[in-house]
Order: sequence, then C-alpha cells, then structure tokens
Amino acid sequence: MLAAEQLDVVAVLNSDEYHTDATIAALDAGCHVLLEKPVCLNLADVAAMIAARDAAQRKVTVGYMRRHADAYRKLQAALGPAPDIHHVAMRAIIGPNAYFNEQKKALLVAGDLPEAAARERSERADRQVRAAIGDVPEASSNAFRLLNRLSSHDFSALRGLVGSPRRVIAASCKRDGRYVSALLDYGSFVATYETGSDQVGRFDAHIEIFTGERRWRIQYDNPYVRHLPTRLECHGAGDEPFSVIDTARSPYAIEWMSLWDALVNGKDFEATLEDAAEDVRLAIEIVRAFAPDADA
Repeated sequence: MLAAEQLDVVAVLNSDEYHTDATIAALDAGCHVLLEKPVCLNLADVAAMIAARDAAQRKVTVGYMRRHADAYRKLQAALGPAPDIHHVAMRAIIGPNAYFNEQKKALLVAGDLPEAAARERSERADRQVRAAIGDVPEASSNAFRLLNRLSSHDFSALRGLVGSPRRVIAASCKRDGRYVSALLDYGSFVATYETGSDQVGRFDAHIEIFTGERRWRIQYDNPYVRHLPTRLECHGAGDEPFSVIDTARSPYAIEWMSLWDALVNGKDFEATLEDAAEDVRLAIEIVRAFAPDADA
C-alpha cells in the first residue's frame, strides 16, 4: 500500500505488537501518522519511532480520544495551569465489550488467521514485554498488558490535567493480573488508581479531582456506543450550586479535526510520541512496585 499509493497520512490501528513496525514504515514512506494507543510496549520502540519521525520530518500523534472530549477540555480550562489539588481518585473498571457490541449491528470478525501468524503475534508480544519489564510472573505480565491496553487512556487523560507523578508509592495486582491498584505520588497530593474487568455490563471510567473548594468528576462512557455523552460534574463549597455538563460531540471526530488542524495549520499536537512514552514508563514503574506476593 505504501509503495503503490501517494499517501499523506496513515492511521496505524493494528494490534499493539505491530505498532512500531507499521509506524516506522509509514514514516519512511513520507507519511504523517495517527497511531492508536497504546503507543507500543516498551521504551526502546518509542525511541525508534521518535528517531524515524525526526529523520522523516513528519508528524506523529497518538490517538487518546478521551483528551479530545469537550467535557475534558472544559475541565482543563477550569483547573488552569497550576491548580491547587488536594487529592485525585481515578478508576477504570469495565465489563465485556461484547455486552455492548452484540446489541448493535453485526460485527465482521476474521476467523481465518493462520495458526503460525497467531503464534508469531504472541511470541512478538512476549519479546516486547520482556524488553520492558524483564522476566516476571505471568500475572505481572498480564497486568502490564492491561496497563498499556486500557490504562493508557486513564494515564494520558490524568497527565493532561495534572502532569506526571513523581513516583509510584505502592502497587498491587490480583486475579492473575486482571485487577491493578496503585498509589501515585504527586508531591503535594496523592492519586489513587484502580482498574480491572468483570462480566457486568457497565463501563465505569472516571477521574475525580479534589481542590478543597471544588470536587470535579469527569465520567466517560463506553466508546463503542456512538454519541454517548462525556459528563463533567462540579460540587462547590458553601452556596455554590452543583453543576453538570454533558457533551456528546464525538471525541473521535474532534480528534480527526485536530489532526487536520495540526497538519494544515501547524498547530502542535498534545499527544506526541514523547508524551505517550510516559504511559509506558508509568506502567513499567507500577509493575516494578508490585509486592512479591501481589500476584495472587
């Protein structure tokens, strides 16, 4: 495709294990890239993509659609560049995607993947994960994949609001790596994080920010159902009224418009490769903080 077509932009939407190869190939062909999260599975691969981007003099942005929600932008503006934050609580516990997808139109799912290709994909993932966190128990490896696949949404959104944590105070994974809890140190406050998956048809992904005078909560709904609103709630002190803002413009559509604005008008990307590397780095630090008996 890259050789046969004169393309301006390539969207890399394949499985995590192939993000680096596909992105570098697109850059080498002179294309800009919209790369679906997670950026990749280890920091060496991020560095390789950055080098390819700089050599090609092209742009790469990572597709964190939650940062494009109107409610999220309103919260960013309300907090400002230096908010006085007392505490943050963040959660992402979700049910099976099939619960939502099977109620919509039929999905086309390939059933002809050769066994050798599936095996190569699994082996490739194992190599990339080991390059990031070394030889660890299977539960820790599973948790690392969860933190990249699901939690990168949360890490990115939180980073856009309050920056990156100084360190991971403590972390644990349970249920063979399907549940992870972490305490993140921001110096003047701590952020708690919990994530996992179950069989309940509910999508609970939110960030709560406590500033002393206000409590902000941004609630994300299932991205596989179109036009569900992103909700921003604010509870104020004293007589300040409770407010709710629901925004239903598609974050995906806004993301594509932002890509166009960056390529045509030169606007800077917020979600760069360097920014996305912080997700991988934080996932590594969380896994390293697991207690020896955490993988129960």
